[in-house]
Amino acid sequence: SNDACFRFSTSAFLQERARAAAMGYPDPTNPNFEATTEMYHKTLTECLRRIKAFKDKGEDKMIAIMVASHNEDTVRFAIEKMKEFAIEPSDKVICFGQLLAMCDYITFPLGQSGYSAYKYIPYGPVNEVLPYLSRRAHENKGVLQKIKKEKRLLAREILRRFATGKIFYTPKGNYIPV
Repeated sequence: SNDACFRFSTSAFLQERARAAAMGYPDPTNPNFEATTEMYHKTLTECLRRIKAFKDKGEDKMIAIMVASHNEDTVRFAIEKMKEFAIEPSDKVICFGQLLAMCDYITFPLGQSGYSAYKYIPYGPVNEVLPYLSRRAHENKGVLQKIKKEKRLLAREILRRFATGKIFYTPKGNYIPV
């Protein structure tokens, strides 16, 4: 239920805050999703600005980053900012990443469009990985809606391939990921 999910995610936030206090580092959690998104976008914009500055000086590839987000709006924001700063996918300084088995409908089109796109798997001791995974679960609480969307997109693609007689997809170009 939503109430059980809220209790679990609230517990994870409290656990993360308690861990930060015990280990003497600042609370790493934001008060809400909007604050997290705002901070992420500001940080991403600053990173892209610095990448562009190095590129303009002929010192490209001094900074490379991974945009690790399951948020479609953040991925769109990153792509628009890349365009704004004239950073091309072929510059190989920006890559995108999502957790394995989450948001394939974001990851695969990025890769097919020439962007470096990765799936990642967190690992480590349970007491260290669980707070991270519980935060991701809380941040992606609309995961069931995302799964429905992904199934809808997959069904549409299967039908399109059958209708056009092009069952198998072969990417064009010789793009090599970072």
